[in-house]
Amino acid sequence: VSEYQTLRRETQESGAKVFFVDEALFRADVDVRQMWVLRGMPALVDSTSPRLGEKATYYSAVCLETGEIEAMAVEETCTAETTVAFLKQLRDHYTEPLVIIWDNGPAHRGAEIRTWLSTPDLRVRLVALPAYSPDFNADEAVWDWVREEVTANTCFGTKARVRQAVDYFFAN
Repeated sequence: VSEYQTLRRETQESGAKVFFVDEALFRADVDVRQMWVLRGMPALVDSTSPRLGEKATYYSAVCLETGEIEAMAVEETCTAETTVAFLKQLRDHYTEPLVIIWDNGPAHRGAEIRTWLSTPDLRVRLVALPAYSPDFNADEAVWDWVREEVTANTCFGTKARVRQAVDYFFAN
């Protein structure tokens, strides 16, 4: 927390915008969450039992100071290459210097990221969270929000239907 406070002071002086970044996937099968049922009755949720490969993967970033959220769908799994694509999207949409706070996931490392970071006048600073500390990443709340509002207790059956629902959420 003290490191974040120091970082916030630095970014206020430099005019940088801070984004917490993370990635998540949503399976086409049901995401069982809390639900109300009559006492003694089973909590049943329909499922077509789609295969595990039926999933939609996303990156998102949230700025705590402004509430802005940026999202990007990924076709397969997250890699250093897809991470660079998302960072480029952020860079394209925000002109001020950026500070990206994220975990130490494998998709956040690699030659593609190092190459992109060497771009002149990029004005992007990466800050890694401590290992095994998802509670420190504010973007986790975005994924909880999507799960609560979109995927909770719903079996979509296909990746395309999951993507349609999550895309709609981010668009609105």
